[in-house]
Amino acid sequence: MDGKDLAILRALLMDGRASYKSIGRSVGLSTSTVRSRVLNMLNTGLITRFVASLDLTALGYSMIHVAVKHNGNEVQVMERLRLLGNILMSVTCVGDITVFGLASKGMLKERLDLLPVVLQPNTVLYTSSMDAMPRRLLCNDLRIIRELLKEPRASIKSIASRLNISERTVKRRLDQMLKSNILHFTVLINPSAMRGFINFSMIITLNDYNNNLMSRLGSVLDSNLLMPLIPVSQNRLVGVLYSESVEGMNELIRKARSIDGVASVDFFIAQRVHWMDEWIGKVIDDMLHNKSGCIDN
Repeated sequence: MDGKDLAILRALLMDGRASYKSIGRSVGLSTSTVRSRVLNMLNTGLITRFVASLDLTALGYSMIHVAVKHNGNEVQVMERLRLLGNILMSVTCVGDITVFGLASKGMLKERLDLLPVVLQPNTVLYTSSMDAMPRRLLCNDLRIIRELLKEPRASIKSIASRLNISERTVKRRLDQMLKSNILHFTVLINPSAMRGFINFSMIITLNDYNNNLMSRLGSVLDSNLLMPLIPVSQNRLVGVLYSESVEGMNELIRKARSIDGVASVDFFIAQRVHWMDEWIGKVIDDMLHNKSGCIDN
């Protein structure tokens, strides 16, 4: 990787549907060069896939993120977690630690209380959660989401053709879902393929979430963030970052910990990332079939 590859990667992590032309303008490369570099990152496995990330709380799911210290038995841990819900993602980290994203339809407090019991003798290092916030989406919204889950960079024209609705309707509804943060587009990367860089995550716990604190965090971390800080609970953020050295990584962690209002900073060095969203398509199909959770257009 070089600096241009990194700039392209950051642009796609923030918006996986960004056009190669717009990325080229922002990084100072031609459209064809950006396309060539993205294809190379796909062919070498640095970018593993494009992703349409859906806010599952809008479909009535509570979200739990949990970091588990295990003995290399990650598959067994996943099997136990599936007793509590659907696994959306797993990030395998150095030191036999895996961070999971779990979507659950049950009572959130009950699920959180059960986690240590279900996962023993493995150790739960931290948990964060977000309550379900169901929204009555249009049925066309769900149909558009279903197409984008299959092909995140599908054109407005192709989606409209497959769904037999107007391009104007697709664009309007997609813009609305992006504006309301129901959908986000990004790419998955293989951290081990980031030659010359260390890919790591910070879990930042705050004493109090406020704009001044976010501004101070931004001044310290922005130049090393691969994507914007992700809120995973009312007082906890996840940052996906890169550094050129272990020393640089340690310095960023020290600076973040020293900020007034930051309660703690934990970090994990990622090795592999898996995104498991196949089950979401079936959930959407069931909602459309039963006309539950959506309203006619």
